[in-house]
Amino acid sequence: MSILRMVLAIIAGYLLFAVASMSLLVPVMGREGLVVIVLALAVLAIIGVTSGYLAKVIAGGKSKLACSILAALVALATLANLVFQTGAEPVWYKIGTLVLTASMILLVGSRQR
Repeated sequence: MSILRMVLAIIAGYLLFAVASMSLLVPVMGREGLVVIVLALAVLAIIGVTSGYLAKVIAGGKSKLACSILAALVALATLANLVFQTGAEPVWYKIGTLVLTASMILLVGSRQR
């Protein structure tokens, strides 16, 4: 049962990350400037915290493992997107996702209740 909860936690956390980051991307794509970049990076960190927290709550006892796997999936997907240039996102957005979102997921997962 705990493995099923862990898998569900990873899927739910990734879905939250994907939907939230793609929703953020739409207003960011057409704009430039330092304020937009700073706000977008702050939101990417918040997305990481909320995705990690959702995975942690659902996973229960295996929350560290679930958050580690979720962070690895986010990092691998973003790194592949960055290397192969498959997405239309700006490079700073991809690097922000790679650095901020994945690390926030790990941070939330490593914290005790």
